[in-house]
Amino acid sequence: MTTPVSAPLPPPPRPAAEAVQLWSVSKVYGSAAGGVTALDDMTVSFPEGTFTAVMGPSGSGKSTLLHCAAGLDRPTAGKVTIDGTDLGPLDETALTLLRRERVGFVFQSFNLVSALTAEQNVALPLRLAGTRPRAAQVRAALAEVGLAGRAGHRPGELSGGERQRVAIARALVTGPAVLFADEPTGALDLATSRDVLRLLRGLTDDRGQTVIMVTHDPVAAAHADRVLLLADGRVVDEFAAGGDRGGGAGPAPTGLSPELIAARMAALEASC
Repeated sequence: MTTPVSAPLPPPPRPAAEAVQLWSVSKVYGSAAGGVTALDDMTVSFPEGTFTAVMGPSGSGKSTLLHCAAGLDRPTAGKVTIDGTDLGPLDETALTLLRRERVGFVFQSFNLVSALTAEQNVALPLRLAGTRPRAAQVRAALAEVGLAGRAGHRPGELSGGERQRVAIARALVTGPAVLFADEPTGALDLATSRDVLRLLRGLTDDRGQTVIMVTHDPVAAAHADRVLLLADGRVVDEFAAGGDRGGGAGPAPTGLSPELIAARMAALEASC
């Protein structure tokens, strides 16, 4: 009788890598005696393929967190890594190259060049990197954000939502490890904001893009996998999709509800 051979056990799942990590990061503006602490010994990580919303009252450290995490500003103390690279030892030239190749940015004000077409704006990061843009690559980025037919239009000929989509295509064209979005719907109307948020959500769901978004809007934050609430330069609350949904008008895309987020924000502001 032949003894059956057991099938080998599958290997354990590999833990998700971290796209961005901050270890004991502090940022102090001004002199040691009278300085303002914007980040206070913050340790936080952002796994690959996740969408995180960062919220908090004015002065909580949201923008400083984004700037330090993206390599736009150097922390006073601590360590920041992007895609496994420690930013601390990099000089300004190396840091600029890393941001150009591994980081995408989307801003509230779009930051498009008015004299350039949508296609030329999207190609700009490649040209700045000394790379000759391939037309197919640029048009694929525009098609991904639903603007295949608007490549020849300048920003003044586009709606606010279309301009933000061009900005997102520009941020994606280099294949960044992480996309930072700073109030990406702040200048848009409600319907257009929903379109842009669905696009950002789809980038994570469909292509595994890591997205870190600073926002004040609970509706925007509800599109994320996780919400971080900041106060006085620290993470004071954190919750993820699949937790308590709270009341409200139906499910949010990821299991977070705007009502829950708004309630947590209100409680935080009341305690400050």
